[in-house]
Amino acid sequence: MPGAESDRKFPVEAVGALGLAGLFRERWSQGQHGDLGRSVVIAEEFGRAALGGVGVGVGLHLEAAVPLLRGFARTEYARKVFDHAMDGRYVCCVATSEREAGSNLAEIGTKLSREGAAWRLRGTKWFVSPGGAADVVIVLCRTTEGPALVLVPREGVRVVKRLETMGMRGLETCRLAFDTEIPDEAILVRPGMALHAIGSALIYERLSTAALMLGALDLALLVTATHLRRRKQFGVPLYEHQALRLRLADLIARTALARRGVHATVAEFSAAGVVNMCEVAGVKVTVARLAEHVASECAHLFGGHGYVEDETRFPQLLRDIRVGRVGGGTDEMMWELAAKGMRTDDALYDRWVRS
Repeated sequence: MPGAESDRKFPVEAVGALGLAGLFRERWSQGQHGDLGRSVVIAEEFGRAALGGVGVGVGLHLEAAVPLLRGFARTEYARKVFDHAMDGRYVCCVATSEREAGSNLAEIGTKLSREGAAWRLRGTKWFVSPGGAADVVIVLCRTTEGPALVLVPREGVRVVKRLETMGMRGLETCRLAFDTEIPDEAILVRPGMALHAIGSALIYERLSTAALMLGALDLALLVTATHLRRRKQFGVPLYEHQALRLRLADLIARTALARRGVHATVAEFSAAGVVNMCEVAGVKVTVARLAEHVASECAHLFGGHGYVEDETRFPQLLRDIRVGRVGGGTDEMMWELAAKGMRTDDALYDRWVRS
């Protein structure tokens, strides 16, 4: 896995090892939402180990593809893909975005049309992670009856381009093209239901993203606190300079509060058995924006060393953290969802505001 960043290759053995260890089945062992707490722990540990790209790839397999398979696999082929994904024998990913349809999934151009006894899938997906390593791609497409989701094995996928992303270089994000026959048994979600299914899966992906960001910040803050104790300037450790230690204390407190917020949210959802999409969107965007700020400040507290790639890993961390604000939905999309969940109280308003 250490070579994933430099090689720009997603290590499929990571999925295999976690599946073999039983972590995927433990994550989805029971209930509609499985064990959400385990999802958060797995993601945090990847962030804490500075394996951002690998962690996101595992998260996309486990928290985006697997719930779709778990919820909608009805045919023998789909159930086989689900079992292989749970055991780590298959790497799976979801392909939704296109050149002219990023956040607006209702406007996708990839088309699934009837041709004889089977279907034909044609189109190109723009940002697919880990597209270059996937054994099966779950593709969002349109039909005359509405959006659908289909399963496409590796042999039905053409890698148009391996994208040179700013960060998460071990994620192996690709542009993929499809022009392949799709049998009935490979239709995972029937036409008209796909956008609802994708929306449900995105909930888990967003929670996982927030947890991974927090794990990465825990690492950054620990390294930075140690640096302030060990690095000397003007004859004393940096920690003795009040402006620096108070600055770091502020970052630590805000990150700790965010972590407790994520854990409390997951605990509440688990106890209730209901996950609130609007709240999850607010959690994800809040953590992603905080992570970008905290990571940048930690790098700043290292001075010039924080800017030099062969002296610290902060440049990689800063690149990786940035994906949190676009992956799984941009800040703007998250705030729109959060806004839909805002509570109102007319009776309270009338008591407090004089007309």
